[in-house]
Amino acid sequence: MGANAYADIQKRFKNSNRGAGGLNIQQIANGQFARAADTITDAWTSIRRKRRAIRYKWRLWDAKWHRTRSGATFIAVTGSSGKTTTAAILSHILSGSDQTFCQFRANGLTEAVTTLRRLEPSDKYAVFECGTGKPGDILPMAQLIKPTIAIVTMVAIEHYSAFRTLAAIAAEKASLLEPLSAGGLAILNFDDPLVRAMAANTKARVVGFGQHNGDYRVSNPRLNPQGELALTITPPTGQTLELATRLLGKYSWLPVAAAAVCALEMGISPELIVARLETFQPMLGRMSVEQIPQGPRFILDTQKAPWFSLMLPLEVIREIEAPRKRIVLGQISDYAGNSRSKYRNACRAALEVADEVILVGPNSHKFSTTDEGSASPGRFKGFPTIKECAEYIRQSAVEDEVILLKSAKNLHLERIWLNFVDDVQCWPTECGVKNRRCFDCLFRVPFAEHGAAKNYPRKAPYQQRLCPDGKGPLASPADL
Repeated sequence: MGANAYADIQKRFKNSNRGAGGLNIQQIANGQFARAADTITDAWTSIRRKRRAIRYKWRLWDAKWHRTRSGATFIAVTGSSGKTTTAAILSHILSGSDQTFCQFRANGLTEAVTTLRRLEPSDKYAVFECGTGKPGDILPMAQLIKPTIAIVTMVAIEHYSAFRTLAAIAAEKASLLEPLSAGGLAILNFDDPLVRAMAANTKARVVGFGQHNGDYRVSNPRLNPQGELALTITPPTGQTLELATRLLGKYSWLPVAAAAVCALEMGISPELIVARLETFQPMLGRMSVEQIPQGPRFILDTQKAPWFSLMLPLEVIREIEAPRKRIVLGQISDYAGNSRSKYRNACRAALEVADEVILVGPNSHKFSTTDEGSASPGRFKGFPTIKECAEYIRQSAVEDEVILLKSAKNLHLERIWLNFVDDVQCWPTECGVKNRRCFDCLFRVPFAEHGAAKNYPRKAPYQQRLCPDGKGPLASPADL
């Protein structure tokens, strides 16, 4: 090595800490270590993925094995709205006859696999809610469950970002009927033309129901002063059934009729159907009523708020008798176009049926007192945070007033009700935990102190086994 080359190497070592291109031995070592660490991380990631894939394939095989050996009658329910309530009502009716295993609220393929693996030979009926978040979700579930009976409630715009059109949603819902055999049964809402059209694409026997079309006709939906629904169903035989329920709103005729028609087609006695419907409680957070002693009556509708069905609970408030009516609106979902116009239209519609309307959350600025007009001065309030809204409602509440809490579940508006019955300390406007209800969570602990996910309590079960003698884990699906 020449003297000049040796001197150049020495110079580069000396300047390595302050100049690009210098040979820094520590940097070389660090770089090699980082590349080795990345290689090890990639290897472990690949191993974990393969382990998960093997574990899932085993779970899937086990679910198929349980499905094959089960002698239960399998019922699958889907639709853009009403599927959860339909599955819950049907489970409640069937459990009055024999042991029933039901799954709803969580309605994806993973949940279907878990439910099937927990089937027991003594289960006479198995009821599944089948939901979708993107095209192609329902068909694998249907092929796994292999339902004996499939129910489709309705088709409407939901999960707008994934589907965009009614035709795409209808095609997705119709895939539930594909695995039905010729001896199977499809129960369809014939008042919905998109659902009625599905009858041409199945080899199973089809039974339709509706207020205007179908084999089973629904008539005279009516509400008592508390807003609870009663209706009449006329089967093809002509013998009418008078059904009284605790569900709110005339629009609840759809899940009631779907469940009752299915039960009748399965041979359940009309007397048992009538009796079980009278005792069914709405599921918590789905137009459920929570009365505060010497305080307001809350109606919790905090699980979903798609634009297409937003006006339905407002009509319930119009019909209910109360000394004062208030509506709290949070997040609206599944709509096309300008969001400001949607919130303005929603608030104006609410002001037509309520004494006061409160818009809460990150969209609270999209309606203001200037939008109220001269017809309703002082009847609107907006709060950017849930805590401010909860404190205002608690301070201004009057006995026996009705307060509707309506929002998509990301805002967790149920905390406004919980604040009356417990010490709520968790007040982020959006915590990011959408798959857990506040009453199943750490609402007594400030959000900043929640810590890791392992600190959270176990989520409420999405499947339960119901027994006719009342000795099962639940007395009613409403406990879920």
